[in-house]
Amino acid sequence: MGGGTCITPRGGALLTAIAFAILLAAAPAYPGDLMGTWRGTLTMDGQAIEFTATFSENDYFLFTYENSFGMVRIVELSGPGQIQFVPPGGGVRTVAVESVVKRPGGLSYVLHIRFERASGGYLDQRFSSHQYHYALTREGLRLRLVSRAASYIGDRGGPVGGAQKPEIVEGILVKLR
Repeated sequence: MGGGTCITPRGGALLTAIAFAILLAAAPAYPGDLMGTWRGTLTMDGQAIEFTATFSENDYFLFTYENSFGMVRIVELSGPGQIQFVPPGGGVRTVAVESVVKRPGGLSYVLHIRFERASGGYLDQRFSSHQYHYALTREGLRLRLVSRAASYIGDRGGPVGGAQKPEIVEGILVKLR
């Protein structure tokens, strides 16, 4: 006769339970830690800046914007991609998500934002890159944001402008109840 392995209904249930336990162990310990709205005062070059961030039930940042029709949209930034819209006042804004890194108790992502508008024979272009690093601490949600921007305006004679120095914004956000 055969010398194979036989899984009984009871043994199959045990294997299923073990597989399920392994899957749970691989998941973050506390899903939804970031979920909700966080607010606080950040500092940049000694100046205070009020900042609010909202996260989904999946712990991803919720990007909110208004288009030229006054409609407010909310997009969960869960992976690379881009959003393009006409903001109030005209022009075209493109928000490109380069990367999203989710980890237990934290989230990091890189955004590139471009704005372009032509008016009166001039082309106005603004570019910025933002690296967001969120981490849960005992005090709240720590944010470190590094931004780099450049702006140009030009006509047939060529563009004028250039890159600005990087800005670093840091602080602790507190969850609103």
